[in-house]
Amino acid sequence: MTSGMGAGFFPVTHSILSADALREAVAGSYPIDRPVTCQLLRPALNDTYLLTTRDNRYIARVYGARWRTPSDIAYELELLIHLTGKGVSVPAPIAARDGALSCLLETPEGPRRLVLFTYVTGTPLSWSEEEHSYRAGQMAASIHAASDDFESRHVRLRLDLEYLIRTPLAMIRPFFAHRPNDWNYLEGLAARLHTRATAAAGTGLDWGPCHGDFGAKNMRVAADRGVTVLDFDSCGPGWRAYDFAPVYRAALQQRSSTIWEVFLKGYVTRRFIAAADLTAVPLFRALRNLAMFGVFAGNVAEWGISTLSARRLDGWMAHFRQWEAEHRNG
Repeated sequence: MTSGMGAGFFPVTHSILSADALREAVAGSYPIDRPVTCQLLRPALNDTYLLTTRDNRYIARVYGARWRTPSDIAYELELLIHLTGKGVSVPAPIAARDGALSCLLETPEGPRRLVLFTYVTGTPLSWSEEEHSYRAGQMAASIHAASDDFESRHVRLRLDLEYLIRTPLAMIRPFFAHRPNDWNYLEGLAARLHTRATAAAGTGLDWGPCHGDFGAKNMRVAADRGVTVLDFDSCGPGWRAYDFAPVYRAALQQRSSTIWEVFLKGYVTRRFIAAADLTAVPLFRALRNLAMFGVFAGNVAEWGISTLSARRLDGWMAHFRQWEAEHRNG
């Protein structure tokens, strides 16, 4: 189809890079044995590939052109290097031959960044195993404690009320044009959440680098029972209670108070938790869900409009109404 379209390629929102071409790019840029295979593991806002050499495996991440800025990526990689330097088990970025931690790839949708990581072995963490919950708590504490003195010259998106409330609300609004009653409720809820969060922050909540997506899917348990935490793509400066929210949510979903209790037992073996931070966790569960709603709304061009179908919008609204009914008094 060429009539009326002009010269050049049709605009692209998100391309999937050839695994074979990526293998050759890594071979030419990184000081590792020549990769034998490269396979796409998971396409998403960032695309993840598995590379294998004769003796080792690596993870290659190609960041989305619209998803993260070079400064965001540099902050994440500096944080990972800081944590590994303090003995925290996280994937380490591997520098290219020229010393750069990320390589620029020119793609149809614009420049994207490639980062090569060490491969993490192990099985997925399961909240149904008490030891896993305990060790996850220890790892959360280790990340928070080790990053207390972390500083970066790179600007990173802050997990503050702009990120948690105002930005997602702006992303969500167009999808409620024909649901004025739901929109009025959601806008009012956001205002009430903002009031509560401002009051909670005023009590002196713990603030510092957060993982940003501390769920079971981002942890692996090794044969020696040690836990490695993966995927710091959502990291940033924020209230540490935000990192507790996915664990609290898992405990509620599985109707197991043991998950939450054992996680906290593990955490306090390595780091203190103030009462104010614990009290704020249910609030951050709601704030996290609002932020995730905004992520879906902001990325329909990549994921498709079906991710915000009427049925799914109904589900989001039911969740927020249920949360507020359960926490009306605090």
